[in-house]
Amino acid sequence: MSDANKKYYFTQIDQEEVKSFLSKAVKDKQVAAIWQKGQDKDAVEEFEILGFDEVSMRLDLGFKASLLAKITGSKNKDSEILLKITFGSLYIFTTSILKFDKEKDYYTAIIDRDIFKSQQRSNYRLMANRFIKIQFKIDNEVFDALDISAGGTSFIVPTEMKERFPKEQIFQGCVLRLAGVNYTIPEAKIAGTWDSEFKDGSGNIVAGLKIGISFVDLPKKIEEDLFLSINTEARGEELRKKAAAAKQG
Repeated sequence: MSDANKKYYFTQIDQEEVKSFLSKAVKDKQVAAIWQKGQDKDAVEEFEILGFDEVSMRLDLGFKASLLAKITGSKNKDSEILLKITFGSLYIFTTSILKFDKEKDYYTAIIDRDIFKSQQRSNYRLMANRFIKIQFKIDNEVFDALDISAGGTSFIVPTEMKERFPKEQIFQGCVLRLAGVNYTIPEAKIAGTWDSEFKDGSGNIVAGLKIGISFVDLPKKIEEDLFLSINTEARGEELRKKAAAAKQG
């Protein structure tokens, strides 16, 4: 089976390419966007990339903020962060811990985890199961979803709800829940509906309608947070399958 990362619209890059990108970021005086998973887009902080040590994989960062904010310090200090650096039409991102070096008066992040580069998207879809729970709130009601990708989701409703979810209908203020985290979906469109079946509360198979959802203009930060969560869940699923196969063998 191929690496789950390669099914996504980001590609994991090797250490030599990481070093090349980060060295270029220093040379070009690039800016890193830093935030915590689940934060509002207004909470994103910017840091000037001051230096990069290839041996320790340490990135030195200068906080780009007002004087008062610099005195107060980054709200992301000592926290698990998402870090993104843009290079023209592509960008790279990873996770790390943001630290503050009091002696040198700048921030640091060790880049020793998986790092990804954006590329042309594909529509890898993570399926729900007893380990992976996905829920979608739409029209003020929460449904158990069948699957999730960074572009959309789907769920099944009783056939009597057909008129409630007509194709092309736009819903605002939706919420997706994956791995215990809520992701705000500003707009969602009914991409399609298909006849289906599901089990009712008594375990009987009854007629239903599968609702396909497409996320509309999903903000970049939410898309990236969602990708990271999907990637984590996909890896966990891959490990469970390997463990089950090894046990049977």
